[in-house]
Amino acid sequence: MDVIFLLPAFPDHPRTGGEVYNRHLVEGLRRRGMSVEVLVLPDINRQPLVAGSRALYRLLLEHRGRARVVVYDTWLYRWLWPIMALVRLRTPFRLISFAQLCYWDTYASFHSRAFHRLLTWAALLPAHRHIAVSNTILRDDLGIFGSKRKGRVVYPGCDWADVGVPQADTGRMPAQIVSVANYGERKGFHVLVEALALVAQRAPELAARLTLRLLGNLEFDPAYVKRLRDRIAAAGLTDRVILDGWKSRDELSGLLAESQLFAFASTSEGFGMVVAEAMLHGLPVLLSDFNVAPELLGGDPDVGYIVRKGDAPGFAAAICDYFTGRDRAQMGVHARSRAKTLVSSWGCVAEQFERIIVGKDVDA
Repeated sequence: MDVIFLLPAFPDHPRTGGEVYNRHLVEGLRRRGMSVEVLVLPDINRQPLVAGSRALYRLLLEHRGRARVVVYDTWLYRWLWPIMALVRLRTPFRLISFAQLCYWDTYASFHSRAFHRLLTWAALLPAHRHIAVSNTILRDDLGIFGSKRKGRVVYPGCDWADVGVPQADTGRMPAQIVSVANYGERKGFHVLVEALALVAQRAPELAARLTLRLLGNLEFDPAYVKRLRDRIAAAGLTDRVILDGWKSRDELSGLLAESQLFAFASTSEGFGMVVAEAMLHGLPVLLSDFNVAPELLGGDPDVGYIVRKGDAPGFAAAICDYFTGRDRAQMGVHARSRAKTLVSSWGCVAEQFERIIVGKDVDA
């Protein structure tokens, strides 16, 4: 065995960006001839700190001598921070941390955020290398661990990176605004519904020509879906907002190509794979100012808009501006060009990971 991946979950049918990344990465390394085993502590969310840490420690010790490298997801920091220094001292593993998103901003108080940041750093300290899914995560979340000497960025891949995908006809009217995410508070679908309601008040003729289509896992948070449906009905938008479930990759590609704007109101992301995928189809994007949003746009205002988190009036103003005052076709060209600098095939992602794992990356 070459590599152990220590992950919080490894579902057969991934639904989140992180799960998709992990699945493609493991399968890609295996296709490249590496022996990879995934270790998952069952029901880790229900494990008390001490019991969970002990279970993870025993799992790793059991594999001592059977693998050379351990890649561990920093989401597990609450269970990893007490043990990773011991793992470094007592095993020959090459330790590599993998950060897709740190959820410190979900804690209300400064002291809570600082406390969990320190725990994460305690889990990071023993690692030989640190990998993040974006420069933003590497710089802002990993801090001193994201130095050029030890830190690396490996952007997520894309199924469509090395094949031709249709260019969206952004100039077409009536128009469809599309968003893809799990149905949950953090993803901000309610903000987009509120924004469309404001457009209907301010520019009813424009709103009558717009459809908002939301795609995601309708079972992720049923209570949230119910609140969303109630808000849609109260705003009189039943015929203007479509709540849709997950689609196959081919179906999603077709829907992106049929749309005229991609909107994403999430409050925090490690990267934003769906944003890059939409841009690859030539869709300009309307984003909340989550941490990685500026990196996705690359400083080019013709790629899209960035609006304050939760600012439904700001989203509404951007929608009106986009459909009444911008060269949408030109913005679509810019979006597609920017996406091609961000994403590559999953095979390339696995190759980058392999170089880091075996210590052949630059400056290693």
